[in-house]
Amino acid sequence: MQAYNPTDREPIWAALLALLQSIPSGTFKVVSRQHIQPPTLAAELQPALFIVQTRETRTPRPAGLPVKLTLNGFLIVYFQSPPPLIDDIGQETIVGATQLNQLLAAIDAALVPDDPFTGKLTLSGLVEHCWIEGDVDMDTGIYGQQGAAIIPLKMLVP
Repeated sequence: MQAYNPTDREPIWAALLALLQSIPSGTFKVVSRQHIQPPTLAAELQPALFIVQTRETRTPRPAGLPVKLTLNGFLIVYFQSPPPLIDDIGQETIVGATQLNQLLAAIDAALVPDDPFTGKLTLSGLVEHCWIEGDVDMDTGIYGQQGAAIIPLKMLVP
């Protein structure tokens, strides 16, 4: 009988943090696993990116194989959109959506596959695949200058 080998999750989440902290300087002022939400998160600390663990999904495999483990989480982005009416309506040069689109593009660029054979992001072999899946909820600063996005993330542990 094969001995049970528990999954050490901490190196996986730490590797994801290190990857996201490698996003070019100036994109995010804060990248952390310790979630702080506005108004506690001051405007001068934004844009900010937080990694939040939310759920684990365990799926049985055939006898003799370990359970398939999927780690689930969210990437949460906070940013300040420009004050309203800086430009004439319809003549805006930058809006909250513009800023958010740039932040989302930076996250997408960081999560490019690192395994050229499978086309998957493996976090240097710690996971079988790390990817964004599902609906991204966004507020581009509709009711004020505070904007946010919640991005669902999954990681399949080998």
